[in-house]
Amino acid sequence: MRKGWLRHLDFILVDIASIELSLILTFLLFYFVLDPAGHFGYWQLYLFFPLVHVFVSIMLDTYNGILQRGYLKELQALFKLEFVIFSLYLLFFYFMEILPIVPRWLILVYFLFDLPVTYCLRFLHKFILRRYYEHVKHTRQIVVVTTEDVARKMIHTITQSVIRNYQFFGLVIVDRSMAGEKIDHVTVSADRNGVIDYVKNSIVDEIFLNIPNDPVYTLQLAKQLLEMGITVHIYMEDAYDSLPNRCISNVFGYNVLTTTISPISFRQSLFKRCFDLAGGIVGVFLALLIGIVIGPVIFIKSPGPILFSQIRVGKNGRQFRIYKFRSMYTDAEERKKELMEQNKIQDGLMFKIENDPRIIKGIGNFIRKTSLDEFPQFWNVLKGDMSLVGTRPPTIDEYQKYSPHHKRRLNMRPGITGLWQVSGRSTITDFEDVVRLDTEYIENWSLDLDIKIILRTVSKLLRNNDAF
Repeated sequence: MRKGWLRHLDFILVDIASIELSLILTFLLFYFVLDPAGHFGYWQLYLFFPLVHVFVSIMLDTYNGILQRGYLKELQALFKLEFVIFSLYLLFFYFMEILPIVPRWLILVYFLFDLPVTYCLRFLHKFILRRYYEHVKHTRQIVVVTTEDVARKMIHTITQSVIRNYQFFGLVIVDRSMAGEKIDHVTVSADRNGVIDYVKNSIVDEIFLNIPNDPVYTLQLAKQLLEMGITVHIYMEDAYDSLPNRCISNVFGYNVLTTTISPISFRQSLFKRCFDLAGGIVGVFLALLIGIVIGPVIFIKSPGPILFSQIRVGKNGRQFRIYKFRSMYTDAEERKKELMEQNKIQDGLMFKIENDPRIIKGIGNFIRKTSLDEFPQFWNVLKGDMSLVGTRPPTIDEYQKYSPHHKRRLNMRPGITGLWQVSGRSTITDFEDVVRLDTEYIENWSLDLDIKIILRTVSKLLRNNDAF
């Protein structure tokens, strides 16, 4: 059984065929109708387009759940994929000037062909798969052995896909005698006493055992089935169902059950890092331009360094030095102790006061209100200490006051902006609300969520409303 995107290698090949067919149709249309005198020998596109399509599809995980998607959901997923790829082509061809002689109309016509061609070929492939797996000789015949309560929870999950390379062949209930009865729409095939005879007299390739709180019987039954040459799958997570994002992994050569609050895979973290690098490069360039303008003003208003740096706590307690344009007087850290009584955040887990007297009059208030002071942090993004979107990095003294559950907000790299910052930062005075929002971001992370937070951040900056 293949894992990850390799499970859908057939759909990748279908998409590649769709791309090549769409390119052929595009060139034929241009050659015979739109521009007969033109010369369209862009053979590079036959290699470049499939590579970009497959890379983006894998990074966005668009093949995940493709067998369960109906007509409308498939169209929505395909529109989203094609939009991202179309945006990349605009970047490649017209901003980076890769193959600058490619006509814009050619790219547009290609997508007008590619969307319906890919959509039709995908469903044609699904139709073929459905017909193919209707035959017993092509599918794995799986019997589920479990209890009545568990069976009622499992049936929908097992049967939700109309296209699958296995057949839910039989259901055995071991805690009650229910042979011949139905659970949902599935007929119970045997009970505890008849499971061996049922397997012996049926076409069975694999057995799925999910028998809670009975490891002795599970082991005994597994050995009997193995003696019959049957492949056995044993569900072993029932005692840990409350743990999130569980998976089987290997540590020091041992197979272990791994759980984490963050569902980000290696592929997704790699894509997030590439996204950070792209944004970091643009941000550092903007920071240099901003520094040229506001740097002299900061120095004139408050002689001293233009940049402020401070040790902060990042992912899982790692310390790093953060950079900002200095918006406070040079003695701000010393004066902070005197102002702690005015802190709006209880227990000193964060520091926030009204009309902070340490802020440089004029320029300090301006760059904080417009968040221009944050731009040097793009250097932290390039270094890998921070991300474009994440959680606010605490100071060392704040971190030392954390309770154990507070540390969960440091499960990911801290960010220049985040869910807390765009959810009414100035009105939140309870640190537990900050932790809740940060945890919500970590547990539900997606590239879409990052983009939404960035857009909301830009919107707030343009409106000068609750700057991040």
